[in-house]
Amino acid sequence: MSTVCSSIDKIRYEGPESRNPLAFRWYDAKRVVLGKTLAEHLRPAACYWHSFCWRGEDIFGLGQTVLQRPWFTEPDPVKAANLKLDAAFDFFDRLTIPYWCFHDRDVAPEGATLAESNRILDGLLERAGTKMQDTGVKLLWGTANLFSHPRFMSGAATNPDPEV
Repeated sequence: MSTVCSSIDKIRYEGPESRNPLAFRWYDAKRVVLGKTLAEHLRPAACYWHSFCWRGEDIFGLGQTVLQRPWFTEPDPVKAANLKLDAAFDFFDRLTIPYWCFHDRDVAPEGATLAESNRILDGLLERAGTKMQDTGVKLLWGTANLFSHPRFMSGAATNPDPEV
């Protein structure tokens, strides 16, 4: 399968002398510091929202999409989410990072009803689970997006008023 990262080789540690712009110069996951490898000290992760959902717009500008990605132009939101998931795991694999993190709505679009939203999310998370097994990339954290929809403007799930 071809994705937006298909032409990029895996990013590897090459040391501080490397002139390769797509190489780790300082982070060597196998380097031992104080009895542990850097991989044991650090837990680098790719944030799904920042890397795959953000359209590149200037929040103080006109709100135009700057980044050109296939899932931004796909009219079917579930197909778009699947394209994004494929590209993300290809990216994680090429970046050779051990973790990723996401908000629920980053991975799956909302449906017309709560039941449909849950069904879509369950399906995409099942695919993500398979991709995690296939690549070895683990989930560092997954959480609910309780801030971007107007229904959360008064605190929603974090509001101390149970009527909200």
